[in-house]
Amino acid sequence: MRPAGFAFANGWQVAGALWLVLLAIPHGMARATQATAPPSSPAIYDASSFIQELTRLKTELDSAGKSADTLRAYREALPETWPIDADGRRFDVPTDALVSRLTQAEKHPELRRQQVDQAREYLDALAAEVGSLSGHLAGADTARPKLDAILSRPEYTHARKESWFDRLRDRIDDILSEALDRLFSRVGGQKSLGYALLWIGVAGAAILIAYSVFRNWFHAARVAEMALGAVSVPLLSWQEWIFASREAAARGDYRMAVHCAYWAGIARLQDSGALARDRAKTPREYLQALTKSKVADRNRALAQLTSRLERIWYGYDQATEADFRDSLAQLEILGCRLP
Repeated sequence: MRPAGFAFANGWQVAGALWLVLLAIPHGMARATQATAPPSSPAIYDASSFIQELTRLKTELDSAGKSADTLRAYREALPETWPIDADGRRFDVPTDALVSRLTQAEKHPELRRQQVDQAREYLDALAAEVGSLSGHLAGADTARPKLDAILSRPEYTHARKESWFDRLRDRIDDILSEALDRLFSRVGGQKSLGYALLWIGVAGAAILIAYSVFRNWFHAARVAEMALGAVSVPLLSWQEWIFASREAAARGDYRMAVHCAYWAGIARLQDSGALARDRAKTPREYLQALTKSKVADRNRALAQLTSRLERIWYGYDQATEADFRDSLAQLEILGCRLP
């Protein structure tokens, strides 16, 4: 049987333990409540307060960049985004770019100074961008009333009234723009590709037009040269022309030999009365005048002589001995008796 004093002391010990337990329960509940409470949402900044926040972060970054621990604490204190309210419009600016540089500075001490400098430059650029944005928004509110006041003056009355010609021009522009948009939307859905194809088509059409103009120009110049050449041909008999042709072939000048052989054929046809003695005609006009006759062999012979003359004499193609020999054969068909 225990003594009464021992029972009294034991009772006081139990009461003290119960008192400590009762004191610990509110403290633990408070800690649990703190652990499970959701984090407070970041404050919503306006333009000026956000610039002040960026300035504060830039100032604290200098001291935070001394070690990896201070950088980690600095980084963990950053929110995921900075909410900004600019004239009733909400923007969420992410902190990913800044966090990425701080993480690199933590993990790579050799790059720490570089990454911290880049983080500081990023904060400066972000502050400048927010400042310019707020300036644009403020300027836009005051610019429109100023513009309306200027246009309301009497000297700008014509600028406010749109003539029927302006309306017609705008309507035509709208129709063309809609047509081009429908056309380009069918070309892979890319307007840039459609415009490229349009300009390629325009360039191709310009090249074709230029080619046609220069071709007609050169053709006219060629006909004029042929006419002038016909006028400058000396009056020789067909025998003298054949002698000159053979003489040119003997010295290897087959271009001149073909030229003289052609005019020998023209002189022979003029002597026979098949062609009129008209020195102003071109070789093509001589051929057209002869085709009115019914002698097919003679027409073919002059056609070959004319084609060869145009190709070699006026077109500057290479003349050969075979061309000279064939020209002599065509002269015999025309009635030239070759010795």
